[in-house]
Amino acid sequence: MNQFKYLSIAALLLIICACTPSQQAKLEPSSSQANAADTTNIEPVSKAVNGKVNRKGWEVSATGVKYAGQKIKGEYRTYEAAEVWTVVSVTVKNTSGKRQREDDAWFHLFSSKLVDSKGNKYDLKDREIKYDVDLLNKPFSSGESRSVDLLFDTPKGIKADKFIIGDENFKPMPFKL
Repeated sequence: MNQFKYLSIAALLLIICACTPSQQAKLEPSSSQANAADTTNIEPVSKAVNGKVNRKGWEVSATGVKYAGQKIKGEYRTYEAAEVWTVVSVTVKNTSGKRQREDDAWFHLFSSKLVDSKGNKYDLKDREIKYDVDLLNKPFSSGESRSVDLLFDTPKGIKADKFIIGDENFKPMPFKL
């Protein structure tokens, strides 16, 4: 029964993502034919990032970026990219001093974008929650942090430059990576 609850929440999130128009410029297509190299044995490469915003009782931090290859084994499933996964790790913290729900936050992670060093933009394709899924629909306690890996399907060899989330009005807020 609990699995159906999470499945329906995931389906709702996918519908919302599919129906939300992009606030960014037209996305640059990634050419699968031009980047058809074998990507199954790519070594993961990571680098630290410093992007952090503390606003309206919430702190959002981009804590890392890694180039993870075509397949990622998550806690509950395996994710497979058409090309390769570029993963941005994000931590959300309640800094308000009281319990609050992420639904009331000033940011929208589901509309995230990744921008490479050439200015190409990539939509969020999936996410791997890094906390107990039982907390998914529960309020954050004061000071509580939760982390998520956001997965972007990108061509091999890109250099991630910016991570963009939408604010409460879906205006883009970039984090330098």
